[in-house]
Amino acid sequence: MSTLLDRLPAPLLASHEPQAEQLALPLVWEVAPGTPAVPPVPRHLRLVGQEPPATHPTNGPATSPGGPPVPPPVWVARMARAIAEVACGDRPAQQLTRWVEKRQLAMLAARGKAAQRHPSAIHGRKARAAMRSLQQVRAIRVCPVAPGVAETSAVLVGDGRGRAVAMRFETVNDAWQITAIALG
Repeated sequence: MSTLLDRLPAPLLASHEPQAEQLALPLVWEVAPGTPAVPPVPRHLRLVGQEPPATHPTNGPATSPGGPPVPPPVWVARMARAIAEVACGDRPAQQLTRWVEKRQLAMLAARGKAAQRHPSAIHGRKARAAMRSLQQVRAIRVCPVAPGVAETSAVLVGDGRGRAVAMRFETVNDAWQITAIALG
């Protein structure tokens, strides 16, 4: 059985062979100048089968031998605000059980219950609810003390006044956990 290439004369066969290798062209498609046709993937989405990112909002920042020696400042800010909300009685303490040591969490829960029972909290509940969302993190300091240990502080501003939150982060089971809290 013969093919069409077998029937062609030798000079024609030689002209069909590629003389140089063709390289891939880098094509960049744009809808408009500066606007890519393919939008970036949102941070909260990932491909099925990929490993989850190291700083997942539900798991907290993970630590690894080659990872950062201190907790990320964004995580420190979130925890400082959440701790201040628990201490004021605006957030249930059970929401922080994964990231705060049990004794510290019990202290925060007791402080939050005392704040809710205070006469100013009972009479000014609407004003407190309006001001709660205005609490902002203004400054963060992260100081590594030892491998797997970092002491942090944050300044929160809201209700017309500033508050300080100091926290000690330690690695427990390859995740950052708060082992000491001081509120000012």
